[in-house]
This record gives sequence, C-alpha cells and structure tokens, in this order.
Amino acid sequence: MKPVLKTAAVWLILLTGASYTTFSQAKTKKLIWSEEFNYKGLPNPKKWGYETGFVRNSEKQYYTKDRLENAEVNGGNLIITSIKEDYQGAFYTSASINTLGKQSFEGNIRVEIKAKLPTGKGIWPALWMMGTNVNQVGWPKCVEFDIMEFVGHTENTVHANLHWWDSASTQSNRKSSQGNTMNFSDLHTNYHVYGLERRGDSIKVFVDDQVYLSVKAPETAFSNSFKGPLYLLINTAVGGEWGGPIDDSIFPQKYYVDYVRVFRVD
Repeated sequence: MKPVLKTAAVWLILLTGASYTTFSQAKTKKLIWSEEFNYKGLPNPKKWGYETGFVRNSEKQYYTKDRLENAEVNGGNLIITSIKEDYQGAFYTSASINTLGKQSFEGNIRVEIKAKLPTGKGIWPALWMMGTNVNQVGWPKCVEFDIMEFVGHTENTVHANLHWWDSASTQSNRKSSQGNTMNFSDLHTNYHVYGLERRGDSIKVFVDDQVYLSVKAPETAFSNSFKGPLYLLINTAVGGEWGGPIDDSIFPQKYYVDYVRVFRVD
C-alpha cells in the first residue's frame, strides 16, 4: 500500500509480462492459522486490530474502528464497506484491519485469501503483509509484500508488489521494488484465491495457483528482512497517490473476504 515505484530495477524479477506458471503444490502443507468468518458482528478482536484515521499515501478515507458500517462479519464473509459520508473531517470512511500484536507468521509459509473485490474509480483494496518490526526499523526495512492490490482506474487488473530496503538502491530511502500484474474479467463478480508463499528468502505471489511474481532477496537487502515474522493487513483505501481521482457515484463499495488461511510448508 505504500506508493509503488514503477522504475525499480528489473534484474530481480524472475517472472515478467503475461507469462504465468501453475503453482507446484508443497509436499506438505499444514494449516497453522485461519479466519473463516463464520460468525456475525465485528471482526474477532482476538485476531484483528485496526488502523484508524488518515494513515498514508494522501488517501481520502478515514479508517474507523469497531464500526459495523465499515467492517462487518456476516454471511460467512468479512465485509469492508467504503462509504461517502462526512466523518471526522473526512468525506469518505472505510476500514483497515490487521493482525499486528495478535498473530505473526514466521518461517516457510503459504497464505491463501479468498476475496471478491470492490470496483470503481478511486477504490484501492489490498491484501498485504509487513514485517512485525515496522515500528522499530521503519519502512521499507520492515519489508512489504503486497499479495493483491487493485486500483479502480485499471478495472480488470490486480497487482503484486514487493518493497524492501536495499543498500544497492539509488532511491533516497534505499527502497527497491518489484511488481507484476494479472488480468481478470470477473474480479468484482466472482471470488479468487490470492496468495503468497515464502520459502527462506524467496517469495512467490499467485492468484488461483497461477504464479505471477517470484522474487529472491538479494544479498544487499536489509538483514533477514525477507525471512522475518510478518503480519497481515486487509483494507480498502479511497483515492490517494495511487488510487487517483474518485468517482463519487460508485459508493458504497463492498469488499468481501471469505477466508484467510496460513499454512506451514516444507
């Protein structure tokens, strides 16, 4: 969800363009954490916390906490609703929930998230992970793994992006990034399974078991950043540096998440 720098060095990307590969399933895959959303009400506070207020990227939404209008579990789904309304000095509200301080994920893991996306200009839903050391070392040293991002001005495209600190980077904050895209005609009418698999210092990002981004950490990356404990975030932003101009006629917009499952892999 940080601003995406499209001029990142290309020498680290292992999978480019429209060439995708079918994921080779792990020999062993053990479920270690899940959220099935089989209850009603607010997201389970034992599993989820909130970001609140205006958080990043000059986005226009106010993230609320413990407000059913913006984050509700119902019908077997987490439903994040983005609304056009006057609230706390903002003109839009939405929700961003995360597992920071609740649950972290270490070692070789596979994350699978089944979701159906909102749509419209200005909408920016995401599924992503960051290092739990974010408050100690800051961004991008904490790493950011964007499993799925969608921006409404590219209607049928999902994005995967990885960001990290790299001593070889020419950016002022030493950020390096890699990303790729994948196109679907039914992102907003059907569910897809978005995922990430980490083995050591290698990351693969996939949709419906089709890998579309594969990156191995360079030796110049911040020490052990690719291997460290991660936490999960689910949110919808409105507008901002990448979300772009907003079409007010689209609201309210709903983002459905059927489940989140994390596995230990061999």
